[in-house]
Amino acid sequence: MSSAKTVLITGGGAGIGLEMARLLAARGRRLVLVGRDAARLQAAADELYQTHGNEVHAVSIDLSEPGAAQRLLAHTREQGITVDTLINNAGSGVIDAHVEIDPPRIARMLQLNVVAVAELCRGYGEFMKRRRTGHILNIASTAAFQPTPYLAAYGASKAFVLNFSEALAKELEDYGVSVSCLAPGPTDTAFFDNVDPRRIEGGHFFAKGRRGNPREVAQAGVDLMARGGLTHVVGAANRCMIFGNRLLPRALVAAVSRRMLRPSPVKST
Repeated sequence: MSSAKTVLITGGGAGIGLEMARLLAARGRRLVLVGRDAARLQAAADELYQTHGNEVHAVSIDLSEPGAAQRLLAHTREQGITVDTLINNAGSGVIDAHVEIDPPRIARMLQLNVVAVAELCRGYGEFMKRRRTGHILNIASTAAFQPTPYLAAYGASKAFVLNFSEALAKELEDYGVSVSCLAPGPTDTAFFDNVDPRRIEGGHFFAKGRRGNPREVAQAGVDLMARGGLTHVVGAANRCMIFGNRLLPRALVAAVSRRMLRPSPVKST
């Protein structure tokens, strides 16, 4: 095995995860890319190897399935891979009224956004604590800081990631393990692929022109790990919004969020 540090990135085949992989590969890191799409992961692994010559493992596994996190832990253990840095980037959301969403979609989203994050942090965090070194970066969202009507369960899942990460950071800081949380705003990734664009067009908060650049978000995450720190909200406008939310009554914040996030009705033709 190479002596280079190894970074495991969930959701590493596209979007923010792939951009982080590119930045870290340029710094000589060994990579373990995890995701559902085996072909996309292998294409990403091939690109990184050809560009940087790094050792890259592609692990196709669906972390929205119960037990998948434990299978991933077992796989890296069996392959003799020591994970020095864990980046929990994979996540999914559904933009709709909560009572209109199919229950299996809710369950899979919470399994991915909440359960898998907690299980992977537990498993790899235990090894890091024992070695007294390591880094964990969990990707939350600006949705973690206020109620998010029409993204109710998603926003709540990211609030879990935020609070969980900050608590875990304090548990592990005396053992040489850093835990950080990155909170980007809407970013132009596959998150929106399953959303009818007519429902978030025009001036909607999630309209394509309002979304952030995945590369910039990835750079913010890599920089956060390098300098250390508990939580970083990406973008000055997002930081101002979150600061304002803290000063306003919760009922008012929820009402404003409802107006901003409500999907537009699709008119029949």
